[in-house]
This record gives sequence, structure tokens and C-alpha cells, in this order.
Amino acid sequence: MAITDINGINLSGVTGKLIQTVALTKNPAPQAIASDPVNGHVFVLQMESAAKTPLGNMYLNRIDRTTGRLTGSMYLTGFGHGISMGAQPVGADTYLWTEVGPVSPNDGVSNAFGQAVTRFRFVDGATLDQADVPAAQKFCPPGGRNTGPSVDLANNTLTIVYFKGSVRCFTRYDLARAAQGEWVEVGSTFELPAGAETGLTFQGYTTLGGVLYVYQWKKDPVTTYPGTTYITSYSLDSKTRIDSQVVTGADGLERREPEGLAVEVDPATGETRLLFGFSDTVPGTTGRRNVTIGWYPTQPAVDGVKVLSGWENLNLAAGVQAGAEAPRGRLVAIADTTYLQLRGTLSCSLTADTLVATLPQRLYPTRTVRQNTPRNMYYGVGVCRVEANKLGELWAYGASADNAISWIDLDCFSVAWR
Repeated sequence: MAITDINGINLSGVTGKLIQTVALTKNPAPQAIASDPVNGHVFVLQMESAAKTPLGNMYLNRIDRTTGRLTGSMYLTGFGHGISMGAQPVGADTYLWTEVGPVSPNDGVSNAFGQAVTRFRFVDGATLDQADVPAAQKFCPPGGRNTGPSVDLANNTLTIVYFKGSVRCFTRYDLARAAQGEWVEVGSTFELPAGAETGLTFQGYTTLGGVLYVYQWKKDPVTTYPGTTYITSYSLDSKTRIDSQVVTGADGLERREPEGLAVEVDPATGETRLLFGFSDTVPGTTGRRNVTIGWYPTQPAVDGVKVLSGWENLNLAAGVQAGAEAPRGRLVAIADTTYLQLRGTLSCSLTADTLVATLPQRLYPTRTVRQNTPRNMYYGVGVCRVEANKLGELWAYGASADNAISWIDLDCFSVAWR
């Protein structure tokens, strides 16, 4: 049964996409994600391979949320595993909340977890060692261990996950005061119910208002990947479970390992979104990993239509021009099905199957989608096939040397999108 929580999030509903298959700084898989939409950034943590160094070292990637380009990185040494992360914009700067060392245990099998949380300014190219972080800038809830922070800018709270004994706990704090070193609790601590992690791997969490969202993964017993991914929501006030659903967003990824939850507030629309990350292998490599981040919307449908991404211009290929109307694309959801819609006209001179444009990152499908569209009539041929693939490439098929395509009308392109 579909459930929409107090935040407007339906875990069985439609999803949008922020970035897709962005290659990260080094080979390891991503661990946590965070968003600073005010300054236009997405941040992704990677844990350095324990086979190389079991000291809890991590790479922090900064990605342009519009283009998907990697714009910077930091190296965090002795910080931990990367359970979760938060981003806090301060003017033109971004301050990150992460776990921090000293780490424990340090057993050489990727189990080096930071025992506190800290806050620091992102500085491109910098290396930050946990030993250089003053003790006064580290915090762990009393009696806790193996920590990880998450930021809810919509409600000015910082949540810390930690183990107390064998119980996974979540405590919220006033974000502004925590940034000043004052740890003022908001509400009461939530303890994950017994059995909630049986047979599942914890892959991250976040909070939005009074709701906790927990990301979990059940590995396939034979192939490991892609396995089954779940998001489970809990009320932090009533201490009860709200919903639990299999996450189907980005289901075309081959490896599709879930990594990281976060929330953001879109500064353009004011919409609050629940972000979820997946990792995949960069094509043509054996170990380099990338990240895809999808999101659940919170705004309701209007007249049965929910706009997941407004009209954005396509990036036209060399030799292709805009016709009377600039080629654009958007995502809309109608009756729980998401559609990629295109509009505008392409002016061209195609004599073979050709790449004609590239979609904005938010419109990349996870699987190839296609539509027959009008083109110039020539010897009874008046349509061509237009396809969009998971690299965001828009191809036109059907042209030949003796049957050239001089224009393509995209207005009828409306296909079910993954």
C-alpha cells in the first residue's frame, strides 16, 4: 500500500534523478552523499581500499550538480568508514560534517570507523588528518561509538547515528549551535528496533523533520549484485515504523550497490527532496566506481501531473542547430509513471545515424528509450527514430546518403523513463 508521510514522500512512488554515472576521484565505491544546492554542489565520500591502507582514509569528491562534472576533491586521513555525511552552506563556502578518528577497530578489513563527528570547510586539493582536528571540534554522544552525521537544513537539525552497546541509535541536535560546539538535543533518541537489520546491510540514513529514513541492502546470495535495496521510514516521535519499500530508481545499473541517503532543499523551487545514491562500475574499467543519485519529490501533483524536472535546453551536437523552437527536455510523472518529454525542432543535414544532442544530467535515462518522430518528407519517408541512452546521448536513426534528414520535430517525443 502506498503511504505518503508527513514530508510528502512516498517511498513506492516516482523518483527523479540528480546526477548519473559520474566517475569518482579514485577506484573505491562511494559511501555517503550530501548536497549543497545553494552553491551548486554534490559531495560524495569514498573509503580508500583497506587492502592498501586500513587507517580509515577517505576521498571527498565535489561534483557540479548541474553538469555532473567533478570539480574538486579532498583527502581525509584517519577519518573512518564514511557511514554518512552532511553539507552546510555558509556564504560561498561549504562546510562538511563527517565522522572523524581516531578510528576503531583497525583490523585491516575495511572496518575502521570514526569514533566522533566533526565539521570542516571544503578546500579543494587539501589533505586533512584527523590528528590535526582539535579535540574540542570532535563530538560523540555519551557512551556512543562508530558515528556518522546527517544534516537537515529544512529543520536546522544535525542527526548523529552511533552504536550504544549493540543498539544503533539516532540523536538529533540543533545544527546552528552544534556548529558552535554546543550540543543541544532536539527531541529524544531513537533506537533502531531489534531485528530491523537482520540479513540486511546498513548503507546510510538521513532525517527530515520528524522522520528517519534508513537505507539497507540485501545481497543476492549467488551473484551479490545487484541485490535488493530498501528504504525504511520511522517516526522519531512515536518510535514506530511508517513504511518500507524496495527502491527501484536507477534499476538499469548493472552493479547497483546502494550508497548514501541525504536531504536537500531546492533553492529555485523550495521543494525538499530525499536523495538516494547508487554505485556502479565505470565502463571499460575493472574497479573504478561512479555514482548515481536519484531523489523522491515532496510536491504534490497538479491536475494529475507532477513535474520532476522543468524544461531545460539540450546540448546540440556539432552541425546541428535549433529550429523555430529551441530543443528542450523535461521529466513529468503521470499516474505513477515517469515520462521523458522533448520539444522543439532540430535543423540538420544527416546522411547516417548520428548523435544530435546530449540531455542535461537530470534527464539521463537508466535504460535506452526511443520514439518515432516527424522529419522532412522524402520519397514517402516522413519519420525517423530518436533514441536517448544512459549516457544522455540523443541519436537520430534512419538517414542515408540518398535520403538525408534536414529537420526533426521533437514535440511528440514522450516516453516512459527509467
